[in-house]
Amino acid sequence: MEKPLSAVPQTEVRKPSLGSRLKLIAKHWMDYLFIAPFFVTFAIFGLYPLLWAMQLSLSRWRGFGPMTYVGLENYRAIFRDPYVVQALVNTVQFTVILLPTGIFISVLFAVILNDRRLAGRGIFRTIYFLPYITSSVIVAIVFTQLFDDTLGWVNYGLQALNLPTVRWLRSSPWGAKTVVVLLTHWGGIGYNVLLFLGGLQSIEPEVYEAAKIDGASGQQIFWRITLPMLRPIVFFLMIIATIGLMNMFNQPYMLTRGGPQGATETLMLRLYNMGIGQSRFGDASAFGFLVSFLVVGIMILQMRFRKSATD
Repeated sequence: MEKPLSAVPQTEVRKPSLGSRLKLIAKHWMDYLFIAPFFVTFAIFGLYPLLWAMQLSLSRWRGFGPMTYVGLENYRAIFRDPYVVQALVNTVQFTVILLPTGIFISVLFAVILNDRRLAGRGIFRTIYFLPYITSSVIVAIVFTQLFDDTLGWVNYGLQALNLPTVRWLRSSPWGAKTVVVLLTHWGGIGYNVLLFLGGLQSIEPEVYEAAKIDGASGQQIFWRITLPMLRPIVFFLMIIATIGLMNMFNQPYMLTRGGPQGATETLMLRLYNMGIGQSRFGDASAFGFLVSFLVVGIMILQMRFRKSATD
């Protein structure tokens, strides 16, 4: 007859003392030595700058001299800055436009490039991925030449068609936003297409063959088989793309410097102008933490949406 659980003597688990822990560390000192470079590097280039930025966000500092502690005044100044609101609106607009269109275009190109009947499929895959590894500075120069207000090739084509020209980068807010959107798509589509190609090639051909035997059309196969099986990649790209778009800096900085009339000034570009341009380092540091909290909050919402969608 088995004894009840309460009658079985329970062994007390004791926490190791400090001396035993030190002996254990000394015993495995070689193991800790091998992983020490990562922690030392992280402490110098990650943890220390983070703590220093946190202190800076609570202080007033112009880049020289001692810091003056001001508490949460820098955070209050951010909420009173009208340019911050405009930068937030611009960033949200870019995210709303670029996120769905980028995923749609990437899926479309991936499906086309995954078709075995496409001649020169390997060449086209290389061509679509080249913009992702091309220098963003060179691409920005090319786009500046294309959309220049007076000598741009796009305006030259509009003139040839007897259409009115557009001052893309200097006077037209919607024109400048259009160029930023095109440049962002140009640089990011290749990476997305690569991921979707990997997802498409992981789908077993028997699934498509069974669907065709059942009489499913091409559109039904895409919407009911292909797209649902690509859902994990779509959610992954949504999170990665949202983080990237909320931190967008290179495209508007290289093309318009945030103009015209602040129409393309994003959150990161506003942070740069606030810190480097105006020497408001305390405000810029506080602004950086607020943007980080915003990005983390959006990521949490996306993860909850994904969980509710898969349940």
